[in-house]
Amino acid sequence: MRKKWWAAGVFMALAASVMAAELDLGDFDDDLMRSMDDAVKELDSNVGGQDAKASLANAAVLGEGFAWAEKYFAGKPQAPLGAGYAREGKEHLAALVQAIETGNFDAASNGVRAVIKTCKACHEAYKPPE
Repeated sequence: MRKKWWAAGVFMALAASVMAAELDLGDFDDDLMRSMDDAVKELDSNVGGQDAKASLANAAVLGEGFAWAEKYFAGKPQAPLGAGYAREGKEHLAALVQAIETGNFDAASNGVRAVIKTCKACHEAYKPPE
């Protein structure tokens, strides 16, 4: 059974890399992704420092980015997972914001990790080689 799951995982990874190779990202907003990258790094630090105001500002940048990415990938049939990753990021972000607003920075820290994990999954599937 493990071999079947392993084989399925390898197949999915190969399929994602082939799809990413065929995906035209020429119209992708690189500046937005850089802003999101900066925001998630600052968010991690701000949540760790229990700075609610700065954390919420970072979350707002991420929220705008996830909304943009969801619309962008919805128009890219060769990237079927992209919009889902963006929605997942928005869900994690909503829980993170709720944790910040209630002062639960332990939960917010877990939320930051969940957002980062979602970003990495999307980048592994669709980020073009540099």
